[in-house]
Amino acid sequence: MKKEIPNKDSPLLKDKNGDFIQNRCVNKLRAEVLKEKTTQEDALEYLKKNTAEIYELHEGFQLKGIAILGVPPVYLGLKIKKKEIVFYFHKPCFGIYLMKIKATDDDFAYIRANSKLVKF
Repeated sequence: MKKEIPNKDSPLLKDKNGDFIQNRCVNKLRAEVLKEKTTQEDALEYLKKNTAEIYELHEGFQLKGIAILGVPPVYLGLKIKKKEIVFYFHKPCFGIYLMKIKATDDDFAYIRANSKLVKF
């Protein structure tokens, strides 16, 4: 039986049983770490104080092909003028990290279309 090799850039990979799994390697985003080993509450407070728009992510939400892990509800924020996305991610065995990445207008449009804007 021929073994299928997934596209290395694909957000969906297959596990040993041939079932699709989501790519969860946040390191591929080349994000700048703002805070290590924080809490969801502290990360959300940072988003409230430092971003223009905050979105609640649905389970399985993918940012640039990477599934964002966390205990729901999970939020991310947009820094519109700086063209940045700020988000937190639960790294298994390491904890919650607050991170930011560069963004494009297309990234902002994708987030707006596929998540829920929230007001606090």
